[in-house]
Amino acid sequence: MDTKETQAKIILMADKVYGSLLLIEKGFMDNKLEPLALAIKEEHLVNEMEKMLAKYIIDISKQVVSADERNNLALMGQVVEMLERMGDEAANLVERIEIKVVEKLLFSDLGVEEFNETFGCMKKSVEMMIEFLKRPDPALKDRIIDNGFHVKELVERYRKEHFERLVQGICTPMAANMYFDMLDFTGNLARHSSSIVKLF
Repeated sequence: MDTKETQAKIILMADKVYGSLLLIEKGFMDNKLEPLALAIKEEHLVNEMEKMLAKYIIDISKQVVSADERNNLALMGQVVEMLERMGDEAANLVERIEIKVVEKLLFSDLGVEEFNETFGCMKKSVEMMIEFLKRPDPALKDRIIDNGFHVKELVERYRKEHFERLVQGICTPMAANMYFDMLDFTGNLARHSSSIVKLF
């Protein structure tokens, strides 16, 4: 496996992360466990790819002498690590939504709307990050970072608003905890997308 093939595998790994997010979105919207189980399978593939790519990058780094090559491999290694963390965040989301489905926890219509908005903006970060990995572009990098800040603002705003609903008795404590966690994991996914493009 050469450098170009490694880069292609990294993009495939990123696509797997994105695929898991689409399944998570479906599981949440349909309130069904089946898409969530498929999302976990995708996340397991992400973990397997991380192990394979990390081993290859470490092995090949021992053989190269060029500083540029070593730097490029180090960057690829960091991207792989962050994609694996994104897979972990996706798995965390699956776990919380599974609890929501099994325990029949209800979010208010407004809560669902706010989460969907935040999740949709995060998905945009991931989409743009994958495009950046294919074709690095400074303007795209700036858009990804700006969108990451936007997601962070949404998470903070909707956490505060949901806490107010909790105090008013509109939401139960258990449902609120699930909601807060889901917002946080969604924000982390956008943050990792920004962190990846900042490497370049």
